[in-house]
Amino acid sequence: MTTLSAVTLDLRSLDAGAAADRALSAFDALEPGGRVEVVARASLRPLLERLQAERSGQFEWSPLADGPELFRVELARRTASGERSVSEALGYDHDRLEELEARAFEARAAGRFAEAAATYAAFALGLRRHIGFEEDLLFPEYERRSGIAGPTAVMRVEHREIESLLDAIEAVIGDPKANADALRADLHEVLTGHNVKEERILYPGADRLMGRDERDELVRRIQAYRR
Repeated sequence: MTTLSAVTLDLRSLDAGAAADRALSAFDALEPGGRVEVVARASLRPLLERLQAERSGQFEWSPLADGPELFRVELARRTASGERSVSEALGYDHDRLEELEARAFEARAAGRFAEAAATYAAFALGLRRHIGFEEDLLFPEYERRSGIAGPTAVMRVEHREIESLLDAIEAVIGDPKANADALRADLHEVLTGHNVKEERILYPGADRLMGRDERDELVRRIQAYRR
């Protein structure tokens, strides 16, 4: 995954159409692996619809805040092009989330507790959304095509553990007196092994069970997912 810093594009003064035009121009100026954080007062769904229609297969779409007063999305230019695989798209999201979580705890360690809380909130939103699209979109597709529900049943149980720890950490990361590091260690113990199983077993398995166009369509549905 790229580690290029995202520039911020503040579009809060523009209407939805003008905001989409500006964001598309900013995206087109990105080099492969580059990222731009788009900020708006209205939903950025029209931007996603235009990207899927006009820049299909070129971008990553990662919500950071989803209203009702402020909408933020990180938009990245893919280093590859063309149809998407589940392994690539969801592996990218794992890496992105790991980066956000690390940045939150780096801010906490430096005494920047408000920044830590805000960054962790973006991580928590992303991880909850990731769990949601896996359970609502990916898992049913995998189960239907493979005829197997065992692996996804285990992952659903682990998701509940992850969500519980996520809630606990989000509640205290901005508190300098709280022992957030202990909770973080508990989360990593579950999450690390969980992600390995997904990246080595579930995602490649789903890719093998679907044709190229089917994989690409599933990724489009995942991009548009709202929990």
